[in-house]
Amino acid sequence: MKRIPLIVMFVVFCGLATSAQTIRQLIDSARVNKTNDFAKVIKFSTLAYDKAKAEKQTKLQGEAAFMIGMGNYLSGNHDKTLRWYIEAEKLYQTAGHIDGLAELYSDMGVMYLRLKKMKEADEVSQKAIAYAIQSKNKQRLSAAVNNRGLMFLDGGQMDSAITYFSKSYEIYKVINDRVGMSYALDYMSSALAEKGQYTRALSAMNESKQLRAGVGDKAGEAIAINNIGELYLKINKPSDAVPYFLEASKKAHALKYAALETYTYSQLATSYKMQAKYKEAFDAQTTYLDLTQKELDAKRNKDIEELQTKYATDKKEQENKLLLAQSKEQKAELTRNQIGIYALLATIIFIAIIFYLVYNRYRIKQQARFREAMLEEEHLRTQAIMDAEENERQRLARELHDGIGQMLCSARMQLEYSQLDTTPTDDEGAALQMLDDSIKEVRDLSHSMMPPYILNKNLREAIEEFIHRLNNKDLVKIYTEWVNTDDIAIDKTTTLMLYRSVQEIISNVFKHARAKNIHIELVNHDTELTLMIIDDGVGFDKETLFKTNKGLGLKNIESRVAYIGGSLAIDATPGKGVTYVIELPLLSMAS
Repeated sequence: MKRIPLIVMFVVFCGLATSAQTIRQLIDSARVNKTNDFAKVIKFSTLAYDKAKAEKQTKLQGEAAFMIGMGNYLSGNHDKTLRWYIEAEKLYQTAGHIDGLAELYSDMGVMYLRLKKMKEADEVSQKAIAYAIQSKNKQRLSAAVNNRGLMFLDGGQMDSAITYFSKSYEIYKVINDRVGMSYALDYMSSALAEKGQYTRALSAMNESKQLRAGVGDKAGEAIAINNIGELYLKINKPSDAVPYFLEASKKAHALKYAALETYTYSQLATSYKMQAKYKEAFDAQTTYLDLTQKELDAKRNKDIEELQTKYATDKKEQENKLLLAQSKEQKAELTRNQIGIYALLATIIFIAIIFYLVYNRYRIKQQARFREAMLEEEHLRTQAIMDAEENERQRLARELHDGIGQMLCSARMQLEYSQLDTTPTDDEGAALQMLDDSIKEVRDLSHSMMPPYILNKNLREAIEEFIHRLNNKDLVKIYTEWVNTDDIAIDKTTTLMLYRSVQEIISNVFKHARAKNIHIELVNHDTELTLMIIDDGVGFDKETLFKTNKGLGLKNIESRVAYIGGSLAIDATPGKGVTYVIELPLLSMAS
């Protein structure tokens, strides 16, 4: 996609400080999206990089390059990741940004570790620690030390790993970061267990559990409890492990943490089996199967019940045979019986899985059809509402223009005719001026409700005509930038919806934002249309606004944009203005 050009006029009128603030907002937007939308991380940080480079903001340019690398890393593009990380390294060194280098090298260490490039991971992790110490950022230092410990843990060097996890724990403890302390203890427990030091491993994991409970990390607490159970299994103490797995399963169930709950039951089955408690092991295994295949039909449940009865009966027979069996032949027969039971269990489970997959595929298709029908109904309902709204606007515009407007013009003409033979008085002159003002207001209102340019499918001219009327009021300075907009292939409905969205946004800025400048930018990328509106007003809290009825105007804009297949992004911060970005694909818009 083509990049949006620099907003030259906006920089001229708002100053370099405002531009730097815009770069910071783009970088912050990239960081916000790094957990859910990697494409937006790259998009926002690339915009920030271009702006920072043009304005020679080296530190911000380095941070933007770092975020581009992170976005590519999260997307799995490791070659591009390394290229951007190296670019960020150069820019940070030029700007003398020590704290940024500490963060960069720490993330590079994690990347190299996952790529199994241990030599490179070792080098950058040492740099991360050195720069974190130099910047005196203990939070950054604790993370760097912890990541180096992970490198040694992954490389099988448990003594070194334990040393670094211990250092990380102490730093986290100094800054009172209990979450960090708990993770350091968790990793330390894994390293100690690998060395066979299970007593210390259990102690570390118990402390991790207590810390997570103290900070309200219920999911982390449940995981720690499960890990303690696993440690007891490793030292062949299944009876000690069972209570921890039971507690972990209860907490996971309360948290609706399905994956952990399912895993604890598999561990319970193993624990009971190690104790020769076959009934409890079977129950745990059945619960495990129920959690992973809970939507099987009644036939599957009946088969499992019959299998449970057969399993219990066979088990009893086997126990009796074991008590009486003395010969080799009897033991061999028992082994064959066990193999038969397991084969039957595997066969039934296999059949149940096949049936579940067939049924689930059918259910998914039915749900897809239902969703399609609901989406179609929603689209038709939205279309009806939009059409009704526009029809009513057109009717009112015609009524104003052809009805009230014509009546006012007739009244003016009658008043002029009455003055042909006489000199108009001051009152008559004032009346004429009032009629002229009223006619102009009716004409402006009529054009606002249904602009003549919309009828000709010219979005740019409609917006310019609307801005021209607003600029005449001299309330807010409005600047425009048009890129490749001479021939935009969009239909009348799309033009109208975009025009209405601009009307709504600009009206909201005039009413609420107390802005001094507004910048409107329309860019045709051939396959995509981008409409950006930026104000330097008081901004707002988007989440709070949308939870109240005050966000109804923005919801109307979203509805219009979604109706024509576009998307609306709002970057709003109290006290720092608002940026609205509407993106619309053009591949299917040709008229």
